[in-house]
Amino acid sequence: MRQVELTRRLRLQKSTVSRLVGQMSARGWVERAPAPHDGRGVVLRLTALGQRAAQNLAEARRERFSRLLGSIPAHERAGVLHALDVMVGALDEEQ
Repeated sequence: MRQVELTRRLRLQKSTVSRLVGQMSARGWVERAPAPHDGRGVVLRLTALGQRAAQNLAEARRERFSRLLGSIPAHERAGVLHALDVMVGALDEEQ
């Protein structure tokens, strides 16, 4: 993925994404390469270590979400899930 695309998707400042990518690179999670046909552009690629870190993060988020959802009384859970669906739909439309 091009770094400019990551910046757009995250809706962050270029400098913020550059700093975050630098930190991820220092940890061995991403590799940077010059963008083909663009002397200033940068292409990012997750390393195997980065893929494992992303999988671990996704699993931790799923577990946390399950715990949070489990703490909501059953009779209110459907309403919460519906509200989340509406929010996701609104975010998708915004993009």
